[in-house]
Amino acid sequence: MRTKESFEPKARVAQRYHNTRAAALYLGLSPRTLEKWRLTGQGPLYTKRGRRCVYRLEDLDVWAEAGMRRSTSQNRATSA
Repeated sequence: MRTKESFEPKARVAQRYHNTRAAALYLGLSPRTLEKWRLTGQGPLYTKRGRRCVYRLEDLDVWAEAGMRRSTSQNRATSA
């Protein structure tokens, strides 16, 4: 006999990789901003799956935490 859990839709399981649109939504940015930052190396880590760029949720969180500041005068070199 199958349990209730075996009938759970797969959509409820958190995705490991997110496309540019979903990653931008998660970070509160536009997808175009992430695309530009990929070219300059400013954005979060990503990987390629075929022709698609995808982001891991853990990498998005790490990148966002690294950008935390206490003041607008605080630069990247002195943040800790």
